[in-house]
Amino acid sequence: MPSTGTTTQRGYGAYHQRIRASLAPRVATGSVRCARCGQLIRSGQAWDLGHADGTGKREYQGPEHATCNRSAGGRTGRSRTLDPAPRPVTRW
Repeated sequence: MPSTGTTTQRGYGAYHQRIRASLAPRVATGSVRCARCGQLIRSGQAWDLGHADGTGKREYQGPEHATCNRSAGGRTGRSRTLDPAPRPVTRW
């Protein structure tokens, strides 16, 4: 997945942007908890609209600290790199 380009080019189209925009006023109050770690997202703190693990970009779990969201994405990508699909076992 490319990390540069527009939000739409990165797979976050109009639907994602509408949901995020609808949540922004509440998150800006500093009273919304991160869907990943449970801590409050402080007013002015960077946040992302987090996806539910294992769903790709199909389901959202809610606002998350940007660091929580991106760390989780990095762990997912790393696990795919370090733990490739199993190879068939040859039985003799």
